[in-house]
Amino acid sequence: VGMEDPPRVGVADSVRQLRQGGVKVMMVTGDSKETAMAIAERCGITGPTYASESDMPRISSANDLQLVPSGSTHSLGDLDPELGSSDSEALSGDDLDNIPKENMAQSIAGVKVFYRVVPRHKLAIVRALQELGEIVVMTGDGVNDATALKGADIGVAMGKNGTDVAKEAADVVLADDDFQTITMAIAEGKGIFFNIRCFLAFQLSTSFAALTMASVATALGMPSPLNAMQILWINIIMDGPPAQSLGVEPVDERILRAKPRKSDDPIVTRALLLRAITSAMLIVIGTLYVFAHELEDGKPSRRDTTMTFMTFVNFDLFNAYACRSADRCFYELDVFGNPAFLWAVGGSILGQLLLIFWSPLQEIFQTEALSLNDLAYIIFLTSSVLWLDTARKLACRRWFSDGYNPSPRTISSRKRGGRMQKLSWLGLGRLDSKAQQASIWKSNKAK
Repeated sequence: VGMEDPPRVGVADSVRQLRQGGVKVMMVTGDSKETAMAIAERCGITGPTYASESDMPRISSANDLQLVPSGSTHSLGDLDPELGSSDSEALSGDDLDNIPKENMAQSIAGVKVFYRVVPRHKLAIVRALQELGEIVVMTGDGVNDATALKGADIGVAMGKNGTDVAKEAADVVLADDDFQTITMAIAEGKGIFFNIRCFLAFQLSTSFAALTMASVATALGMPSPLNAMQILWINIIMDGPPAQSLGVEPVDERILRAKPRKSDDPIVTRALLLRAITSAMLIVIGTLYVFAHELEDGKPSRRDTTMTFMTFVNFDLFNAYACRSADRCFYELDVFGNPAFLWAVGGSILGQLLLIFWSPLQEIFQTEALSLNDLAYIIFLTSSVLWLDTARKLACRRWFSDGYNPSPRTISSRKRGGRMQKLSWLGLGRLDSKAQQASIWKSNKAK
C-alpha cells in the first residue's frame, strides 16, 4: 500500500520564483529525514530549480521517496564542530544539539531542510539566521511554533488551521493558509519600494528644475520666465496627479527576480539624485532657451510666458512618462499598463489646453493661444527628455546592470558569505498534515 500527501498545487512554482529572486526557502519539520527530503524535493526547496511545477518528479511508490542520494545529505560524522560550517542540505535536531552555540550560525548557513526538530531547535535556527544578518519570516500553526514565531522578524500563523497560541504570538495571521501568494506578496513589496523611488525621481527633477530655472534667470538678470499663477498651476495641478499615479504603477514582473536589497538601503540614492538632476538640467536648459529665444525687447509678453509655460509643462509630462520605470526605456513600457497614469496625464493635458485657448483662463494665467507650429515645436523639443532618459538607462544597463536591469538570480549564484539581506522563509508545519510547511503569507491586496 502506498500513501502520498503531496504539497498543494502551485507550491513548486512559487518556491522556484522565490529562489530566482534571491529568497532562501527553508523547511523545518518534526518528520523523518526521508519524508522531509522527499517533500523538499517536490517543492523545489532542494535540488535543481525546475522551469515549472509540471517538470517536478512524481512520488508514485515507496521507492520514489529516495529522491536525494544519502551521500548528499548531512550526517553527524560529516560535521566538524570546530570549523562550524556545513554545505549539507539537511540537519536533524540531534545534529543541532551537537553544534557549539558559537558555531551555530555558520553551521546552518547552507542547510535547507531541518528534520526531527523540537521547539527549542526552531528558535535556535531563527536566532542563528538573524546573527547572519538575515531577515527571517517564519510560519507555523501549532503551540510548539509559538516561541519561534515570536522570535522571528515576522511571524506568520495559519488562520484556518492555526492554534490560538500561534496566532497570538505571530505578527501576521494568514487568511487561507496558502503558499502561492508569497510571490505576489514579495513582488508587491518590491513594487511599492520601486514606485516610491520613481515618484521621488519625478518630483525631485521637477522641483530642481523649477528652483534652478528661477535662480538662473535671476542670476542672469532675466525677468521671471513664469508668473505666480503659472508656477502655482505647475506645482499643484500638473505635478500632483501624474506623481500620484506613479505610486500605483503595476508591479513589473521582473522585479521579483531582482536581487534583494539591504534593509538599511536608503530610498534616495546617488543614482536617483543623478537621474533627477540630469533630467532637471535638460528641462532648465530647454525652457530657458525657449524663453530667451522668444524674449526680444527684454520685457516678457504673453506669448513669451505662454511658450515658456507650455515648454516647462510638456517637459514635465514627458519626464513623468520616463519615470514610470527605473530601467525600462519609454518604448519598452506598456502605454496602457497604468490607467491611472493615462487619466492623470490626459487630465493635465486637457487642463493645460484650456489655460492656453479658453479666454476666461487666459486672463487669469496671462496666456494666449498658440499655433499648431508652436505646439509641434514644443512637443519636438520637450520629447528630448525621453531620449536623454533612454540614453542614461541604456548606459546603466550596459555598465551597471545589477542596479538597473534585474535578471533572474538563484541562491547558488549569490555569495553566501556576504552580508546581503536575504529573506529566509521557514515553513514550520507538519509534513504529514496537508504539507503545512508549504503554507505562508497571504496578502489580501494581492488578489
